[in-house]
Amino acid sequence: MAADDDNGDGTSLFDVFSASPLKNNDEGSLDIYAGLDNAVSDSTSKSCVPSRNCLDLYEEILTEEGTAKEATYNDLQVEYGKCQLQMKELMKKFKEIQTQNFSLKNENQSLKKNISALIKTARVEINRKDEEINNLHQRNDDREILLECQKRGPSVKTFTYLAVKLNKNPNQVSERFQQLMKLFEKSKCR
Repeated sequence: MAADDDNGDGTSLFDVFSASPLKNNDEGSLDIYAGLDNAVSDSTSKSCVPSRNCLDLYEEILTEEGTAKEATYNDLQVEYGKCQLQMKELMKKFKEIQTQNFSLKNENQSLKKNISALIKTARVEINRKDEEINNLHQRNDDREILLECQKRGPSVKTFTYLAVKLNKNPNQVSERFQQLMKLFEKSKCR
């Protein structure tokens, strides 16, 4: 039986059992993960150290990002400069337009005053001309009344004829004839 215990490599089953972590027939103390911690930590520590190629790749990415940001910044600076120039030009135009607007407002006020004065003058002149025309009409009517009364005599028939001709009431013609006669008498007395 001792021959059956030999595995052929010179170790017996007893040797394997005594080297095993299972001792004193305590199966609960068997550590099936024994030795794995060391193997995993060795492989992890090797993979955590970045290689030179990885560092170059990261450096390239960072350089590209920095270059892109710098290009964007430069583009924005150029655009900002253009905007500043455009704003200066617009402010210049705005001030020119303000000056022109102020000038036009003053000119407009002056024109309004002149037009207002012309309208007032024209109204006064129209009223004066209307009054003069009315006076001329009245003088013409008075001349007609006096001539007809001198030809026909101051009668109801004459006053009716004159009323139709002058487009007036016969009583108005009669009253006007009497007023004219009083004026002649006053002028004779002087």
